[in-house]
Order: sequence, then C-alpha cells, then structure tokens
Amino acid sequence: MATTPVALFDNYCENLLRKINYKTNGINIQVNLKQALTKQHQQPINKQTPRIMFFGADVIHPTNCTERFPSIAALVGSGDQLCTMSASRICKQWPDDGKCSIECIVRLEDMVVELLDYNRQLNQGQLPTQIVFFRDGVDDGQYSKVINFEIPAIKNAFRAAYANENFTPLLTLIVVKKRHPTRFFMFDEPSQQTSNIPIGACIDTTIVHPYQLTYYLNSHQAQKGVNHPSLYVCLLNEIGLSIDELQLLTHYLCFTDPRSSAAEAIPSVVHQADLAALKARDLFVDNNNDERSTVSSGGNSKYYIPLENPTIQNIRTEILRVHEHLENQPYFG
Repeated sequence: MATTPVALFDNYCENLLRKINYKTNGINIQVNLKQALTKQHQQPINKQTPRIMFFGADVIHPTNCTERFPSIAALVGSGDQLCTMSASRICKQWPDDGKCSIECIVRLEDMVVELLDYNRQLNQGQLPTQIVFFRDGVDDGQYSKVINFEIPAIKNAFRAAYANENFTPLLTLIVVKKRHPTRFFMFDEPSQQTSNIPIGACIDTTIVHPYQLTYYLNSHQAQKGVNHPSLYVCLLNEIGLSIDELQLLTHYLCFTDPRSSAAEAIPSVVHQADLAALKARDLFVDNNNDERSTVSSGGNSKYYIPLENPTIQNIRTEILRVHEHLENQPYFG
C-alpha cells in the first residue's frame, strides 16, 4: 500500500474524481455478465439476451423504535444490468405504542414499482426480464417473514408494473448475512502458520446447510486481522442459476462500488442500501436527542416499556421523499 505523500495525494484525487464522476452520471465500473452468467447467455429466454436488474434492501433499527425515532428501510435498484448507476427509495416505519419493531419492509411493493419504472426509463421503455434481489439483515428465524411477506410483495409489484406486458420477470432472492461467528483460515503445514483465505474463496460444502442453497464468499482483502466472509442464503431461484453462477455473479457484484476500485465484503448494491438508510436517518430523523438509545433492563427507567410482537397491521409507514430532481440520483453515495 502506497504511503508516500505523492501516492497518498494521487489516491485522494482518484477517490474524489470517482465520486464526482458517479454523482454526475458517469460510469466508473461495470459488471461482466457474459462471463458470470455463461449459461444464461448461451440459452437466453425467448431467443433474446435476458435483461437483468439488481436490487439491494436493508432495514436499520434504533434502540427504541417510535414515530420520532423510526426504523429506516432502504431499497436500491440498478438502472441497468451492468450496475453502472442506481437509485434508492427510503421508507420509515414504526410500530404502534407497546409494540416492538419489525424486520419486514412494509412498503416494499410500492418501492419496487417505483424502481422498476426508473429502470424502464433508462432502457428505452423496456422492463427487466430477470430480477436478482439481495436482502440484508435477516436472521435465521426471520426467513419465513421474507418468504411469506416480502416475496409476495415483490410479486404484487411485478403484477402492477408489468400490467401492460406479456410477461413477468423471474425472481432470484438471496439473503446476505454479515453477522455470523464463522471464520476461515489457510493452514501451512510446514511452517505451522495460518493466514487469511484468498479473495474469491468460496465454501459451499461440508459446513453449510444440508439442503438450502447456501455459501460463504470471501470477496475482499482484510486490511488488518481476520477476514470475515459473508454468508449467502438463496431463498428463491426462479431464474435457475447454478451454484457456480450465483457465486461468480455475487463475487463480481462486490467489485461494482463506484466510489472505490477495491472489492467489498458484500455486493455493492447492498452496501448502497446500507448507506442510503444511514443517510436517510441523518436527513429525516432528529438526532439531537439521545432518547432513542436509552434502554433499561429494569423497570425503573421512564423509557422502559414491555414490548409485544407486532403484525404488519401494527406498523405505520411513510415513504421519505427528496427533491424530484434528486430522487433518481445517487445522493446517498
């Protein structure tokens, strides 16, 4: 890594120019789908190369979720299948009094419809034929909520957006998990030393789920310490991607961050959703009061309220809007 003053200044200028170019609709990097999805391009649907759109979704929660300090759900969609541009939609959601927060994105259907329209505008009125959807922040016990609520919401969005089309897109949905305890090492027997696994290393046998489509992928280089590869769980695969195609596509998408030339630990469209949620919290939520971070395990705190599990009907929502000239721009980047 370059540390001389000249090299550091060059790196600073490169990063600055990348951000300027990206925010003015320039292209910094694009994904090579022909190499990642060889099978799909050899056997295209309806004798045409499939048009693919990528989504990334995440929800962040405060400690005490209220109308004043709501959960923020973010959805980012690519403007083209090369992931050269993207737009976001943000929604705040909070439960009724006495209820805890919920991981589901309640307004997902409306947000997907808007981003599909954004994609259509950038592709001469053509809608994508295949959707690859990455969902971040879902624990093992919450997969059923994604299957029973979010996937049907996405399907409802397809019916609304494709009402005038003679087809509906195929959907592949993958859960991305960053917070898990699993670590991997390379072991050199002669020296009896361990080291980090290389970039691109993928583990999909022995320690993964016996029948779910699951894999660990190490797509980035650790700056210090032990690498933490992300875990991917495919909950729906209508496109019919093979495990090798899923892994290679995921790996390639980790290199599409327009602000950096280095790879990320997760696909860039998911990272952009994380950033969008954080920026929305700074823009729309009052941060001058630290009440939201006050939690007590005892009953003496004036902020402590025993919370009950809510249903979707107990969640109130509001889609957050920026100026119309910015809503399809990467203001979150």
